[in-house]
Amino acid sequence: METIKKLFKQCFLASILIFGFLSVSAQQSIEEVVVTATKQETSIQDIPISIEAFTSEDIDKNMIDDFSDLAEVVPGLIIDKAIGSGASYSMRGVGSYGVGAAVVGSLVVSMNGHEYGSSSIADTAFHDLERIEVLKGPQGTLSGRNAVQGLVNMVTKRPTSEFEGSVDVSMGNFNSQRTSMILNMPISDRLGMR
Repeated sequence: METIKKLFKQCFLASILIFGFLSVSAQQSIEEVVVTATKQETSIQDIPISIEAFTSEDIDKNMIDDFSDLAEVVPGLIIDKAIGSGASYSMRGVGSYGVGAAVVGSLVVSMNGHEYGSSSIADTAFHDLERIEVLKGPQGTLSGRNAVQGLVNMVTKRPTSEFEGSVDVSMGNFNSQRTSMILNMPISDRLGMR
């Protein structure tokens, strides 16, 4: 009986050491993601709201080219394309189902802090983005009275001090073609354009 107790204690101590080591190594591998959803740069782990953030690598890896692709990777976000142009959105079951110039949507879409008409941005492809932040739930304090569903914040890449550019050409079935060009041009030490 005494040997069983000793064996049990040793197994218990060994499991504590193993799980303690695994939890420490798992904590060290978490990458810090910085978002500007609260109008200031904050770690995503310090924001007490439901948020999905995608870096430029995540956007390329998940092939997020427009809003319909974004809806495929964000749980709870549904986009219904309208006839012609525009779309209606619902997030977490709350939706604004009218489409048109007189309809004010309850999902705020902003790019670099400036609000876009969320219905019109559904027809626009994403291009040269640094990150996409999707905040779920009411965001009226910082984003205005119509942010009942949430906020989609897109941040474009900033100009750098290097003269560089790239061209990306994609072709596919049914004569589909997509060309994307980026040119980064520094004008002076404090001024540049991309």
